[in-house]
Amino acid sequence: MTLSTKQAQELDRAAKRDYKTFLILRESGEAPLETTLFHAQQALEKILKAALVEQGVVFRRTHDLVELANLATAHRIDPPVAMELLIRLGPYAVEFRYLGVNSPLVSLEEAATAVEAMMDWLNKG
Repeated sequence: MTLSTKQAQELDRAAKRDYKTFLILRESGEAPLETTLFHAQQALEKILKAALVEQGVVFRRTHDLVELANLATAHRIDPPVAMELLIRLGPYAVEFRYLGVNSPLVSLEEAATAVEAMMDWLNKG
């Protein structure tokens, strides 16, 4: 899709910044997994929101990837990432950045692949 609205374009740029941060942290090899995956989650969240905004879909303020993906699907916007992965990545928005909370296993490679697929989908779909 061609992003025509200013808000969708801003969300796309913000997603790209989060993805760049994810890549820098991943390459460092020293960043905590939870912090690195937080930026992948944030990129996916902003991509979903950009797609929704572009199609005129109104959504509540949320970090919930599953809620955003379900809303997209309900409006015939089909994200190319498995719901199962969004379920596992979703909690990195808030919950798993705190000590004492076990985070679901998400590899850096599958997170990178998901964000890249979503970025391609958003910018070429």
